[in-house]
Amino acid sequence: MSTTFRIFTRPIAVRAAVLVACASVVASAAYRWSDDLVEGIAHAQTAPPTNAQMLAGFDADAMSTFVDDITSCPGIPPGGLSGLFKDRFYFLSEIGCENLPCFLKEVKNSEHANATLIVDEECDVYEPIQIPARFTLAGVGPAGQGVLAFWNLPDHAPALSVEPVLPSGVSENVIRDLWIVRGSGGTWNSGINVSGGNIVRLENVRVSGFAVGLFGKDAYSVLVDKSTFYGNAFNMMLHRGANHWRVRDSTLGLATFYSVKVFGPSDGPGAWNNDHLFSGNRFEGSLVGAMMLGSYATMVENNRFESNGYNGVYITGSATETRVHSNVFSSDVVNNQSLGTRCGFNIPNSACPDN
Repeated sequence: MSTTFRIFTRPIAVRAAVLVACASVVASAAYRWSDDLVEGIAHAQTAPPTNAQMLAGFDADAMSTFVDDITSCPGIPPGGLSGLFKDRFYFLSEIGCENLPCFLKEVKNSEHANATLIVDEECDVYEPIQIPARFTLAGVGPAGQGVLAFWNLPDHAPALSVEPVLPSGVSENVIRDLWIVRGSGGTWNSGINVSGGNIVRLENVRVSGFAVGLFGKDAYSVLVDKSTFYGNAFNMMLHRGANHWRVRDSTLGLATFYSVKVFGPSDGPGAWNNDHLFSGNRFEGSLVGAMMLGSYATMVENNRFESNGYNGVYITGSATETRVHSNVFSSDVVNNQSLGTRCGFNIPNSACPDN
């Protein structure tokens, strides 16, 4: 039995961890599977699984919903908590890791709202958490000691969600300099869920071990910058109503299936999403492919593609007005099934010939 077949037949909740193990990386802690993205992993050019096979058990509505497992929490006193560095700039070591879920549940209408919380220690979290609008959750560097490790997540539950504000609100959420990993849980867990968000920034984050690293449904103006998503079954999924996303200067690799899947009409009827930019990223070592694009107006520019299984960039027949230009295809090619795709100035030109 081939390694590829063994990985595909595992339950999706464990595929990402299996793939990282196959990369022969050394763990520095129980849930720190990789300190370095392994370069140049070659995968057999076997026919990929179908879309239906990859999405078996997938439920977008469930994945976009924050699961509040906390039945009761002590309220934050009217004057705020004592012993914090500042009322609106404080540290997890002051609050206590075990108090994090309750603190985030109660912080919105307290003296500590609209603020920055610094995760300055390794913290094991045993339920999903959500940050309110106008809140910044930060670590101490993408590979520093600020780690949130999630355990025992229910099926489809996102680990970290932003508060949904659409159709009319503004999120102004920032998640930065933070490492987010999955220790255990059910099927189709996501690392960061931005569904319902409007203006969300992810900067210097590191996410691994989930079915989906970053998931968004009905999410506008999401910026991902200088971040690393690796060892997830899908590193990113842009679902219905995910418009105007910008993914820049990031590393996306070691996905069991595709690093990025942009849903579109081929995934079902109705309006989908549009206007996405992927620029200056490194796509490497994903088992099936780097990108699967199915919607309107996705721009792919100035990226590097290497050793991404069957497809570098797979553009489905339902995708329209896709632009692919000025990328370096070290070993991958573009599998274009759409008449509306435009390619130009790629290296080598044969990967996606100018048209």
